[in-house]
Amino acid sequence: MTKAPLAAARDDLKHTSVGASVVQPRRRGDAPPRCPRCSAHGWWNGWRVVYPVVAFASAVVRWELSLARVRCSACRHAFTCYPPGFYPRRQYQLDVVADVVAAVEIGGESVATAAAARSASPTSARRWSAWIAALADVEALHAVAAHVDPSTATVATSMPRSRAAAVLDAFEVLGAALGRTGVAAVERTGLARVLGWQHRAHGDVIGLVTGPRRFSPAMARGGRSHGR
Repeated sequence: MTKAPLAAARDDLKHTSVGASVVQPRRRGDAPPRCPRCSAHGWWNGWRVVYPVVAFASAVVRWELSLARVRCSACRHAFTCYPPGFYPRRQYQLDVVADVVAAVEIGGESVATAAAARSASPTSARRWSAWIAALADVEALHAVAAHVDPSTATVATSMPRSRAAAVLDAFEVLGAALGRTGVAAVERTGLARVLGWQHRAHGDVIGLVTGPRRFSPAMARGGRSHGR
């Protein structure tokens, strides 16, 4: 494992604070995107208002965001159009989740302090740590990173504080490898870059309480190629 992701996480967390709410105006493109299920065209079908909590380099901000809805003309599937950097079915976005868990598992902050600094609850912080620890095998993440980018180097460092810390660090390694191969991402953390890419490329959404509880098969060796 490399030392850089852990050190970068510690440095970034020192400057995190809660910012004011930001209301974004409604926006949508000229033509609706194709259906993720059957690739047919559809029509605009109203709006969905969400309140995501997003982490930036120096602040955690709560947004009020109106997302366009589309209904497919063929299979009648209705779906929400999420902009890059926003993860479905989650109020606290993945960068916030990674920040809170890193503060506790890497930075040594108390659960209550780390959660309060990012407007979350201690219960959520503990749940996020357990979810990340069980999300993937560290060795598998490093293997996928080496498969994606053979130049990825693994350097032995001191043992992480916990399994959750080791998994976060491995996601940083894989996220950096994806970036070197040209995968564009607006997310800050490795966890968000990898899971965000999986959602954009394959439609995979990793649930926190319900749904798939493990790392998506889309990133496994021999898994689905980029795009659906």
